[in-house]
Amino acid sequence: MTDRTRERIAPSGVEQILRPEELFFSTTDRRGLIRTGNSIFVRVSRYSLSELTGAPHNIVRHPDMPAGVFQMVWDRLLAGQPAGAYMQNLSKDGSHYWVFATITPLGDGFLSVRMPTRAPLFQPVRELYDYVNEIEARAAKDGLNRRDVARVGLDQLNQLLHSQLGFTSQSEFFTEALTAEVTSRSRLASSAFARPWAQGPVAEVLAATGTLENLMASLVQRLEGYRAISDRLVESSTTVLGVARRLQNAVATAQQASAMVERAAVLRNVAEVMATPAHNAVRALEGLVPRLAALRSYIADLRFRIALATLHNDMVALFAAEVVDGTAPPTSLGEVPALCDAVHESATEMSVKAQQVNQTLRDVVHEVTEAGERLMEFRKFLGQWQILVMRNRAESIVGESMRQIDEEFAASWDGIEMLRSLGRDFESTIVPIDVDALERQMSIIRAKAVESREMV
Repeated sequence: MTDRTRERIAPSGVEQILRPEELFFSTTDRRGLIRTGNSIFVRVSRYSLSELTGAPHNIVRHPDMPAGVFQMVWDRLLAGQPAGAYMQNLSKDGSHYWVFATITPLGDGFLSVRMPTRAPLFQPVRELYDYVNEIEARAAKDGLNRRDVARVGLDQLNQLLHSQLGFTSQSEFFTEALTAEVTSRSRLASSAFARPWAQGPVAEVLAATGTLENLMASLVQRLEGYRAISDRLVESSTTVLGVARRLQNAVATAQQASAMVERAAVLRNVAEVMATPAHNAVRALEGLVPRLAALRSYIADLRFRIALATLHNDMVALFAAEVVDGTAPPTSLGEVPALCDAVHESATEMSVKAQQVNQTLRDVVHEVTEAGERLMEFRKFLGQWQILVMRNRAESIVGESMRQIDEEFAASWDGIEMLRSLGRDFESTIVPIDVDALERQMSIIRAKAVESREMV
């Protein structure tokens, strides 16, 4: 089918309702020309497999999709990173359907798995798309070419994702959307794709996908705990840093007040000295800011990779289930090795990100400990200064400063203890990701898929 023929397909407004277990699979070359597609892609798109093979993947592009979304996806893919976005696709008969599409660079092309939309995030994103479409239409009317229109749309989309939905980056949006959609599917490999009556190698493929699903489900649960503690750490460190800065200001006030006490040079000296540990405590707490930002980023990357691997594992299970049901030939399992390669790549990234999480957490604990030690040092000098104030009967001059310092120090110390407690909670939950266990299941899946094909 030529591009000209495809462009004449008019949307009918009829939406196809997809079942949650339905997954679309396709592979393309680097130019986006379709190499393979699964039975669900063929059925829902209303094209035959021969029509799809060799056609550009935008054969199913709906005219209402903003160009900026595709620009966002391609920017990420060309940087060698997996991408994901909500997509409205157009079938040959003019009907349409919505999916969350994932595209992964693999070898000399791309592997795509798409799933029906179920998460609450879908509706607000759909509304953003309508607004971006209006912006792009105005840009095109102003004479911009297609590439510039796409860039305008992408800029607007990025702004809206931040201002309307609160995402700080495209990566954060990809992660939240993908994990929400995968979570909403709720363990399909061990339920919708289970075939207890299956026999032979294909049964072993299904058993291994169930085991792999269980391994990743436990990781997802643990990561949700990481994210919750990470959010609490960020909130708490921000509060403690604010208190510590007020403490630093109170010490400066105490220095000024001490300078007003005649014949008490030692009082002024101690006030000067105790400013150093207060300053160092603030500096240590300030060091938490970039570390906690990095920690949250690494955790998000882990969640993204685990969700993507879960989806690819579901795709393997679907291929195997269709073979057992007789709705797809055993030759369809020829796509399984590519999916195993994608899961392997995700597992490798999981291992790297887990190491980064662990190291950054150790750095966070170190920074919190250092801030606590500096505050303890400050407390020693504060006690000396308070004694000197009383000895010199200077309460009337520096009394307000004493009260302010006492309040701020108590708040700072309570905050440090809170951060220490959170750090201990975080450390106690860390378990290294067992990449070897994931790899063992993938080896079984790969070998048994090949064996099942060869039995034809």
